[in-house]
Amino acid sequence: MKTIAIDTECYYDKEVSIKPWGAWHYVRHPKADHYLLTVSEGTGEAWAGRPEHFAWEALRGNALVAHNMSYDEMVLERLVELGHAPPWVVDLPRRCTADLAAYNHSGRSLLDATQTLAPDLVTPVDKTMRTWMKGRTWAMAEEAGKAPALLDYARNDAVACQALWDRLNETWPAFEQRLSEHTRLMGRRGISIDTSLTEQYQKLLVKAKWEAEQRIPWAGDHPPLSPKQLGVACAAANIPAPASMAEDSPECEAWEAKYGEQFEWVAAMRDWRKTNKMLTQVETILRRTRPDGTMAFSLKYGGAHTLRWSGESGFNMQNLPREASYGVDLRKCFVARPGHTFIICDLAQIEPRVLAWLAGDKRMLDAVRSGFPIYEAHARATMGWTGGKLKDEDKRKYSLAKARCLGLGYGCGANKFMVVAKKMAGLDLGAAEAERLVTEFRASNPLIVNLWRKLDRAVRASRGGTVEFELPSGRTLRQFDVACRDNSYWARNTRGEPHRKIYGGLATENVTQATARDVFGEALLRVEEKFPVVLHVHDEVVCEVPVAEAEAARAEIIRLMSQTPAWLPGCPINAEAVVSPHYVK
Repeated sequence: MKTIAIDTECYYDKEVSIKPWGAWHYVRHPKADHYLLTVSEGTGEAWAGRPEHFAWEALRGNALVAHNMSYDEMVLERLVELGHAPPWVVDLPRRCTADLAAYNHSGRSLLDATQTLAPDLVTPVDKTMRTWMKGRTWAMAEEAGKAPALLDYARNDAVACQALWDRLNETWPAFEQRLSEHTRLMGRRGISIDTSLTEQYQKLLVKAKWEAEQRIPWAGDHPPLSPKQLGVACAAANIPAPASMAEDSPECEAWEAKYGEQFEWVAAMRDWRKTNKMLTQVETILRRTRPDGTMAFSLKYGGAHTLRWSGESGFNMQNLPREASYGVDLRKCFVARPGHTFIICDLAQIEPRVLAWLAGDKRMLDAVRSGFPIYEAHARATMGWTGGKLKDEDKRKYSLAKARCLGLGYGCGANKFMVVAKKMAGLDLGAAEAERLVTEFRASNPLIVNLWRKLDRAVRASRGGTVEFELPSGRTLRQFDVACRDNSYWARNTRGEPHRKIYGGLATENVTQATARDVFGEALLRVEEKFPVVLHVHDEVVCEVPVAEAEAARAEIIRLMSQTPAWLPGCPINAEAVVSPHYVK
């Protein structure tokens, strides 16, 4: 069996592209002319032309590879529907060199991947013709005499994809290839949408956004979030203007909390921004719902340098709001198919457990194995708790233990811990209390502090080169071009990207999250063998099972998720699951 590279080109413009529509709808758009197919078998040459003119039998019995296969396999599916390709082509094994590049710590684009991983093998990738084709058809390219250049561009892309695969496929473990393949399978499978509820949410948000806009004095004449008008309003009110109005900005959040009640337009800007974002999400869901009531979606394998997944294609399934706002709970838009229900199962406190294992904290692990929840075990070991069930008897101390485990375990200072404690545990800490808690944590958790120091030494010893962290799973987490600036160390998470600050605590977070991801990856594939996974978010799977089988399935999914990998001996892995007709956190 050979692995043969393919590449497809399709009409696109500002309105007709993947970002607004998602790949499934984009390839079926009335304007979506799939005008070019390119096939390369590794000879440095490639066939290029209209898909309906290709001799498809040349692919039979072989495997396919494409750069961004999640898109190209959607095109293949559409070509079959149109009668331009034989049905068996969608059953061929498929691999993705963008995912292969991510595994090898490269940028995902073909340009980045070839420049960093195989610069000696291919002609530099040039997207000039692809850019020129925006809003143009194949007929326009022929009329303008651009067809030969377009064919050359397409051939070069296919040859580059084939070269990447031939050079690097043996570096990509079969386990990781299965995770890549499952990511695409899950997205094509899709998730069912409660269209009626989603339409109700759309009406609520249109109204809430309009009402917020009426409370912003300059709206109508200027954009509601105009930085210039915000500056004018702040000057008139004699208050400081925030440096950023981004929703995830801690400074903006603090500014809104301080002035939101005093000045109506501050709260109104917050409401407008949030309702506008949620309305965009709701409208995207409705636009992308397929005729069968499901929505296809995309996740990015290796979206983070730890190889955790991330959202892509204009809708982030990994970052849905946790709580309802303005009468809208976006998670309820996603429902099980008729006659089915969801089993939503997540690895229980996986990061603190992995961190304790990496630090060699046997006392903590023994306490968890004996039945104590990990946050309570932490409180008993380092916070002086001697009472009964902590979560029931002292909710604030339990929340504080959670914040300490999830924040202070990675070395954050007092200022950052105030933000972490608020975000992760809903706690409002003063500066003095936060400083005290940081000091106490470090004094009472010497094994974790020693782990920071060990990884910090590894960073410093790698100055001028690559720092490598060997993970328990056997995978290696790398950061590149380690440099020292003003007594701080910096490195590139991915080859070719800007430097980012790196220190022992952050390296500990990276190693912990990468290890937790590998634990989850194994659990994910075990579950998929028995139950269809329609979504996964961080350390959580969402499975769809017949209602009559829900309780038995729940128990089995918990069992499958709660297995400790052979490469992580002694680390107690547990899972928790709920049964729900719709997605919940």
